[in-house]
Amino acid sequence: MAYAIEETSPDAVGLSPTDPVSPARSVGQPQSHRIARVGARPLKFSGSELAMAMSYTPDLPYWYEINLYRTTEADFVAAVRLFHQSEDKQDTAEAWRVATLDEALSTIEHYDAGKDVECAMLDVHADVSDSELAARGLELHARIMGQRQHYRGLVGEILYELDNV
Repeated sequence: MAYAIEETSPDAVGLSPTDPVSPARSVGQPQSHRIARVGARPLKFSGSELAMAMSYTPDLPYWYEINLYRTTEADFVAAVRLFHQSEDKQDTAEAWRVATLDEALSTIEHYDAGKDVECAMLDVHADVSDSELAARGLELHARIMGQRQHYRGLVGEILYELDNV
């Protein structure tokens, strides 16, 4: 299941819900957004997207998308989405509404992508050696560190772009 942003443009009067909104008509204009979140109510707000970065790479089974918005109430929304190549895996989204841009950037920076790594329960039985258990633990640790590094690279990219605007 993929989570998407539902956007509507306030200047699209007279259009049916199935008519596409012309990008030229909506650039820089506040739009209504609804971000579905796992385990929480959807975050609904009206505002403009300030920045977006995506880490899609065909070789990886997952990728992240980071979005930063300024709302019409002059606060900010930071969103982190995790997408999977496999349809068997659930895509997730987390979003936070904060008062300042610094808080939004800090929220993005401190998101822990390590918690997104799946950890299957080990089939532990009497003939599993301590070294096998240790190897499984090291493999899980490596996957967590790899996912954190992947996400941090994307954070660095978005922060660099925002700093050079």
